[in-house]
Amino acid sequence: MTTEKDENLELNSLKSVYEISIQARDFEISQLIQRNNFFMLFQGVLLASVMQAENSRPFVELVVCVTGFLVSIYQIQMASGAKFWQEWWESRTEHFENLLCDKLKTEHYTPHQLFSLPSKVAKIEVAKKLSEGNNRLITNPLILSSFSVGRAPIKVGIVLAIAWLFLLVATLNLTAIFSWLPEIVSGFHIEPIPGCQ
Repeated sequence: MTTEKDENLELNSLKSVYEISIQARDFEISQLIQRNNFFMLFQGVLLASVMQAENSRPFVELVVCVTGFLVSIYQIQMASGAKFWQEWWESRTEHFENLLCDKLKTEHYTPHQLFSLPSKVAKIEVAKKLSEGNNRLITNPLILSSFSVGRAPIKVGIVLAIAWLFLLVATLNLTAIFSWLPEIVSGFHIEPIPGCQ
């Protein structure tokens, strides 16, 4: 049999864990932004150095391109890890909000939910709000697509990694290397193996 003191203790515990979950979620989001800004600034400097190079120094360009590619890989890893922990803390926030709301729910009172509302409810509310303003044929559908801002740094890292690979290929002038390939291959004469004709 649970006493009123036990009920209050459980309620206070749920409130504390719920608040910690919200704070940890917010911390992960702010850290994702700060870390991604660092990577973007660093990559911007590297890209600018490649684009501004007047005198061609192939070895320096090679080093910058490899560095840029590796930094973009680290950016993808950082953003993916940060997104994982953001998702984790959001799931904890929703979980503890549901437990807290169940505990607070009475015959005359239904607690308000913030994080554990279905995404459909959010889209309906946002669509209603957007319809009140000027009708924007392009921006409103994009807003209602509810793209994940937490996934954007991962996608940016992927795009930059691809860009660095293209710059690396251009720096190495691989097209010139591969243009010699037919000449090299044509120089070999392959004799048929006796009995395998």
